Amino acid sequence: MAQAYSEIPASHMDILEGKCFPHVATMRPDGMMSNHPVCLIWDGEHIRFSITKSRKKYRNLRFDDRISLSIPDPSNIWRYLEIRGRATLEDDTDRSFINSIAVKYMGQDDYPFDGPADERVTVTVHVEQVSAAAVHSDVNDGQAPDDWTR
Repeated sequence: MAQAYSEIPASHMDILEGKCFPHVATMRPDGMMSNHPVCLIWDGEHIRFSITKSRKKYRNLRFDDRISLSIPDPSNIWRYLEIRGRATLEDDTDRSFINSIAVKYMGQDDYPFDGPADERVTVTVHVEQVSAAAVHSDVNDGQAPDDWTR
């Protein structure tokens, strides 16, 4: 069962410090939710990730700064963080932040996938509420138990 916290608990900090693959949920202007995977950097206080201004995530966050992330432990999907908060946006004109993502996730100094006209923005998540769980963490090596059904 997940426990609620106001900050990231020490028991789950390793998820953010490693190479994790969170899904970020934002609110669309039509009231529907939008959910996408991202790569992140944890600086010890905030979660940060990068988007381009042409993406819907950017438009969604300009419309409504509420954000939620679901972050499974890459080695055990039943151990995870769910983070809710508010996002702020800052231009990454020198591309230093997206390049730090490339170093962490790709082992490259420069992020290679943007076009010449792409404008990068760093999203900073200001944590308001955290749920941390380790469901089934002691059974079947993090896999679903035999009696688990969908």
